[in-house]
Amino acid sequence: RTERKHMKPTFNRLLTLALALLFALGFPSAMAESAPADAPEAPAAEETAPENFFTTLELTYLDGTPFDSSVFAGKPVFLNIWATWCGPCVNEMPHLDELAREYADRITIVGLQAEGLTVSEQGEIVPNEERTQAALALQADKGLTFPLLNPDFTMFVLMNDPQYGLSVSVLPTTWLIDGEGFIRAILPSSNDKAGWARVIEEFLSDLEKEANDKNEG
Repeated sequence: RTERKHMKPTFNRLLTLALALLFALGFPSAMAESAPADAPEAPAAEETAPENFFTTLELTYLDGTPFDSSVFAGKPVFLNIWATWCGPCVNEMPHLDELAREYADRITIVGLQAEGLTVSEQGEIVPNEERTQAALALQADKGLTFPLLNPDFTMFVLMNDPQYGLSVSVLPTTWLIDGEGFIRAILPSSNDKAGWARVIEEFLSDLEKEANDKNEG
């Protein structure tokens, strides 16, 4: 279970280091491309940074259909990173499917397959067809309807390169992201439906309180 201690009580913003990654890599969108060796230095964030990093991602559904990342704009996101071989990941997915429907108006719940891409023998980041087929079979077997996605190049690097500070070493791992694209909490464990509902309620409550305090200030 995800313990309460993993939450950030004051909800200090964890600026997504993906923004630095975005500029450092020149944001290549093709899955088979590798990061350029002579990538330019990151421009000043206040001049070029997108309003919400997660809306710039080129994620796809498991079947390869493009996912509309604009749904992340202005709306909190519950991003669950999982793999087919991870028992706790698989066990909690029906709970997340139910919660995605129940909280559809308040938060976007998505599942991101950690191994949707892989590194080829040539050192290129390419689609991982074997893992994706296994994920599609799991989705069908459990009748899951909430968005199950594969990462794009940028997200894959972010999850796997420790230098950016957001590498995923435990599955499942869930990122709670606010409507501006800031990661507010990283929860490296699974949970049951009631446990995740409490986490979501607390997350949304804290965001609402922040908004109210800001308006009153």
